[in-house]
Amino acid sequence: MSYIYMDESGDLGFNDYELNSKFFIITFLIANNEKEISNVMKNLYKWMEGKKVRRKKSAFFHANQEWKASVKRALDLASRRDIRVVSLALQKDILSWKDKENIHSLYNKAVWYLLEQCEKRNYLTYKDKHYFIASRKETKRQLNENFISYLESSHSDLLDIDIIIDNPSQVKWLELVDPISFAIYQKYEYWDLELYSVIKNKIILELQNFN
Repeated sequence: MSYIYMDESGDLGFNDYELNSKFFIITFLIANNEKEISNVMKNLYKWMEGKKVRRKKSAFFHANQEWKASVKRALDLASRRDIRVVSLALQKDILSWKDKENIHSLYNKAVWYLLEQCEKRNYLTYKDKHYFIASRKETKRQLNENFISYLESSHSDLLDIDIIIDNPSQVKWLELVDPISFAIYQKYEYWDLELYSVIKNKIILELQNFN
């Protein structure tokens, strides 16, 4: 059995060069044993309390809203666990006009592409049951349903996978994949490797763009 937790960093906006990000990052955190690692965020919060690190006012942990020391601690805790990380960085200025005009379709295709690459490289085996858990990225229910339908119809019929959309405050590992994705984003968007270097040892696949 394996669990694939997904999050993204950056944005898919194209209207304002100054405000929109240059890259959009999709990140998967893959874990084979949920119980072994389910207390990571609990340990992080305990560490923050002990260090008297002030929490930002948010329902769950967002790397871009927290102190860097907390983000680095989260990454350090993750780097010690039995996990794997894969990511896809989309360089937005080279995308086609068709992709730019239909960002929901682009998002679905990009997630499916990364899932397909995991399958081709045998990171996800046919003999196992897989749970693909993504953050609730849209407020409109129909868009979430379209996302699930697209992935279910695209992946191999041989791969036993359930696709779930949930809230990070309910699924603690969704809180952890956020800082991991954020660290990868810092590398591409700003050439800043400080956070990336903490989790680099767990990244087994790092792709840029797709056809």
